[in-house]
Amino acid sequence: MQEQLNEKLSQFIDDELDTQQALSLLKSLQNDGLLKDKLRRYQIASQVLKSSEYSLVNSDFVDKIHEQIRQEPTYLLPQKKAAVNWQKAALAIAASIALAVVWVSSKVDKQMQNPMATAEIVAQGNPSAEEMHARFKNYLEAHDNALYVNSVQAGQPYARVVGYRQE
Repeated sequence: MQEQLNEKLSQFIDDELDTQQALSLLKSLQNDGLLKDKLRRYQIASQVLKSSEYSLVNSDFVDKIHEQIRQEPTYLLPQKKAAVNWQKAALAIAASIALAVVWVSSKVDKQMQNPMATAEIVAQGNPSAEEMHARFKNYLEAHDNALYVNSVQAGQPYARVVGYRQE
């Protein structure tokens, strides 16, 4: 029985056991401290044979690390600032838009109540408004008929096609 157990430990270290046998060996290792020590010795022998180097780790290595972590002081650092509250930001944007709409609508209402004041301002700033209207109308008529009605090809084409041959 002992010989089979030693052989299974060796096969386990060399990763030659199937899954079921490895699980049963691990279950038996949980309950038997002597078997754990034997497995540790086999692992050390395997490591020395493969690399000619050896590093000893105490069995209570993990427990010592846990104890040192427990003994470290706790630092109470300030917490990070909370992220932007998007609901508040959306509400602020909506309020700004509402304010802009009210302000613009009040300006439009004032202009709608007195539309002649705007016309008077334009007329005072430009005393020849009718003259400009007549000139603009003549300009549109002259250019509208020149290219399309008279079939004059004086205008530039909208697109040009260019190509070359590569030899």
